[in-house]
Amino acid sequence: MTDKVPDFKKTNALIESVLERMSGVTGRNSNGQTGKSIQADGLDLSDDLDALQATVTRSTKPLLRTVHHFACTGGTLLSRSIAAQPNTVLLSEVDPFSPHLETKTKFAPADLIRQTQSSIRPLSEAGLERTFMASLQGMYEATIKSGRHIVLRDHTHSHFCRGTAPAERTMLIELVSDYFEPRPLVTVRHPLDSFISLSANSWITFAPGTLNEYARRYSAFLDAYEGILIVRYEDFVLDPELIIQRICAHFELSVSRSWREHLRIIELSGDSGRTSDSIEPRPRRPLPPEIAEQVPESAEYEALCDRLSYSPDPADDPFKV
Repeated sequence: MTDKVPDFKKTNALIESVLERMSGVTGRNSNGQTGKSIQADGLDLSDDLDALQATVTRSTKPLLRTVHHFACTGGTLLSRSIAAQPNTVLLSEVDPFSPHLETKTKFAPADLIRQTQSSIRPLSEAGLERTFMASLQGMYEATIKSGRHIVLRDHTHSHFCRGTAPAERTMLIELVSDYFEPRPLVTVRHPLDSFISLSANSWITFAPGTLNEYARRYSAFLDAYEGILIVRYEDFVLDPELIIQRICAHFELSVSRSWREHLRIIELSGDSGRTSDSIEPRPRRPLPPEIAEQVPESAEYEALCDRLSYSPDPADDPFKV
């Protein structure tokens, strides 16, 4: 799979033409009568028609790279590292259906979706989808023509970590899959560390705001992206060169020999606390008593740690397990 500029109008017209010609073949139906059918000379073309449509659709879908993670999981550092690779354009915290769009904004002269959603007559979800996809397709074409590659960093927190339940709405990779071939990547961090950080930043926006509920939503996120490549933040910090090579191989991106030197000039939204460009293990934040008492009582947390090959014991070093 390689990047290419898709001609969506031409592709759709081609599919329609093939469908029309094949469905108009004259043959005999099951009653022996002659008429329009996709069965001709005893050959049923139904499977061929479906296969042709699928093949044409697949061959015209360009590659779109996407990154997905929860807040406070080291995702900003990983995303900055991806953005530091040659000819890479990373769009940070993308979610056209995010409830954060409903908040009033002081100044967003180029953000049509935000301006519309903060008005008294916001767009419907279908309208948001059309607006977002039209913008993304145009941006993709212009970017590829200039020799660059788009990476979308999903704002997964909006989808799974708000309200009393994860939002029942279209995920980003589902939204783009009609026009693109998504190449998703999931990044994770020890759930105790990310939950402690969430609490310290007052970013617990789900209810109940417990470790068990957080782990339950984390598992739901992983279920939604089952089978997708997962990169652990701890592994990246211990061997950034090896992990960035794996990520770039997955994304079919070139690796810059000096990418770490470029980190200082790359700024992204969503930074929850890292103030240095140094990539190295850091000690776990102090464990608040109210969180410590939840650890032994949370079956969801223990199952999540087991799923991601972490130790659930707060005394264990997540970088050594």
